[in-house]
Amino acid sequence: MSKIAFLSFYSGVVERGVETFVYEIAKRLNAKHQITIFQAGRTIRLPKIRTYQISAMAKMPRSTKGILGKLCLDLQSLKILIFTAKSIPKLITSKYDVVIPLNGGWQTLVCRILSKLIGTKMLISGHAGIGLDDTINLFFRPDTFVALTNAQASWAKRIVPEVNIKVIPNGVDLASFNPKVRPAAIELTKPIVVCASALVPYKRIDLTIRAVSKSGMSLLLLGDGELKGFLDSLGKRLLGKRYLRLNPPYKNMPSYYRTGSIFTLASETEAFGISYLEAMASNLPIVTTNDHSRAEIIGNAGILTEPQNIDLYAKDLQIAAKTNYHNIPYDQALKFSWNKIAGSYLKLIRELTR
Repeated sequence: MSKIAFLSFYSGVVERGVETFVYEIAKRLNAKHQITIFQAGRTIRLPKIRTYQISAMAKMPRSTKGILGKLCLDLQSLKILIFTAKSIPKLITSKYDVVIPLNGGWQTLVCRILSKLIGTKMLISGHAGIGLDDTINLFFRPDTFVALTNAQASWAKRIVPEVNIKVIPNGVDLASFNPKVRPAAIELTKPIVVCASALVPYKRIDLTIRAVSKSGMSLLLLGDGELKGFLDSLGKRLLGKRYLRLNPPYKNMPSYYRTGSIFTLASETEAFGISYLEAMASNLPIVTTNDHSRAEIIGNAGILTEPQNIDLYAKDLQIAAKTNYHNIPYDQALKFSWNKIAGSYLKLIRELTR
């Protein structure tokens, strides 16, 4: 049995991709390992899993940090540094075999130095995706870098060929997200396009609103974030009563996915996108950005489009809504069960700690 520590600053503050990953993997690794989660938000009781709440005044993250953010000198980056520094005594005294920092920047640097000093292994899961943040993570030469897609793995190998790189995707809880879930009761005219996302610039929800308005369908937007005021205004102006935005707790998300005919998230970049898996597990076809990573994820369960071409995007939404995909989306989601993903992590931890 190994002792594993996750450092997840935003856990307990938001329920997004990284935070979902932490809890889902921790629950499954706990059967054979001792798991501890360090987080800045309120602790959630998980059977036999230790959680430490470290006060750091965490708030919902902003995606637009400016030049200070790129230098990791913005307020949130400094809060993460303080959070990580406060974790050091427990990380040292508990003698963890594997430390998994999930917030990049200063946190990765501190954990890399600490891992060298106390002889623990550092694993980085590439939730930042192809770009500057994971380039910095790779610069610190983790003992293993977990790429979420083959496209990300190829990119990482070009940057640091000497680092051990494994491909392990994110997953979905098929017991919660599945076609048997009863749809939520909402007042929107069908067919309904569902989009679940943080409301931040790079997700390009404004393009989705414009495309749905041209498609003649309704839009159910699930999420919160810095652009909610702008997007609500745009949605009501272009869609009127065909627009609804909600921010339900994560446990209620399956029923809202089931209200839709299709799912779309046309973000500019995406390290992976757990929402794609949740939608496919609900048997919704996907319309999303055309790139190698998302082609891996959705397979034949939808359409890859060019979101900046609003007319094409709208047409692809219409085609997806009219096409009978049978159970292709659900079958694609079966490949990404969290139980299967956890098995890959169990194997990797054995390799790291032997």
